[in-house]
Amino acid sequence: MGMYKREMLESEMVKILSEALRNMKDPRIEGIVSVVRVELSKDYRYAHVYFSVFEENEKKNEEIFEILENAKGYFKTKVAKHIRTFKAPELILIHDKGIEKSFELDKLFKKIENEKRNSKSR
Repeated sequence: MGMYKREMLESEMVKILSEALRNMKDPRIEGIVSVVRVELSKDYRYAHVYFSVFEENEKKNEEIFEILENAKGYFKTKVAKHIRTFKAPELILIHDKGIEKSFELDKLFKKIENEKRNSKSR
């Protein structure tokens, strides 16, 4: 039963944090930014929040994640208002680079495919 409750809270936190992210009024946040998943600790004291930031420029990508890190209090307040737990969990933001890496792999595969086509046409 405890596992089910934790999974439900994690799912609800993803929704709350995604909405909070959409409602942020920081003009520096550009590109695609999303909450990938949330993992609560067994005692509900900590929540590992995985954010995906997709921006072509790696430096800009890191800047956006830094902005999110600075907005942790905003995110924690949103969670505390919508989730009824004894104490709102401490948010630990993690930059999930999985989506970025999949785009890089896709570009690499397309480049290899184009090179194969060009070598066959010669």
